[in-house]
Amino acid sequence: MPETKQKASDRMIEAAGRLFAERPFDAVSTREIASAAGVNLSAISYHFQNKEGLYRAIFKKIIQDLKPSRVGLAVLLENQLTAARDDRKAYADFIAIFVSRVVDSAFSSSTRWKMRLLKRETEMPTECFPMLMEGHVDIIHDLLGILIAKISGDSPTSEKIKLEANAILSLCLRYALNEELVKARMGWDSIGPSEIEKIKIITTEMILRSVNLGEYCGRTKEG
Repeated sequence: MPETKQKASDRMIEAAGRLFAERPFDAVSTREIASAAGVNLSAISYHFQNKEGLYRAIFKKIIQDLKPSRVGLAVLLENQLTAARDDRKAYADFIAIFVSRVVDSAFSSSTRWKMRLLKRETEMPTECFPMLMEGHVDIIHDLLGILIAKISGDSPTSEKIKLEANAILSLCLRYALNEELVKARMGWDSIGPSEIEKIKIITTEMILRSVNLGEYCGRTKEG
């Protein structure tokens, strides 16, 4: 059965995304992308006009693929805050769930290259940066900011809350984005389920202490 246009497009996006996650935009050639995707060089211009168009398509696809995570966290937060009222233990439980989901996503084989590419884009912004911020980063930061503000009593739009949300998200992602360093420091041959569980525990405890919920360390539920 002939490959559909959408499948061919997705295959090029996946191949190019993995290459761009490892090297800057200018260091990846269209010929290399075509070879990795198993398509003719002309397929890139046919589907995306040029390399820039393909790069934009990668971020649109990533933002779309991460939509279930954004929606899931939004629903969870709304339900948790409605049920919690002023129950600090419920806030701590949400943080544990949040950490678990973000860490799992960061280490997932299907999303790991996407996380590396998002990190590269935030460090070396291109025209796709505003799209990334509006479509994903701002939403996740704002959701976390709502919870932190509820715990602290500050405004969710204050500089303090925005900086705290940024620090917490960075902490959740740093182990996956610095995997080789972590393995070298810990003496781990690989990072599998047991190592990821240790990362979740220490990350959750550090975050709980940072938002004055340290009394719930070791007492939270992930689901």
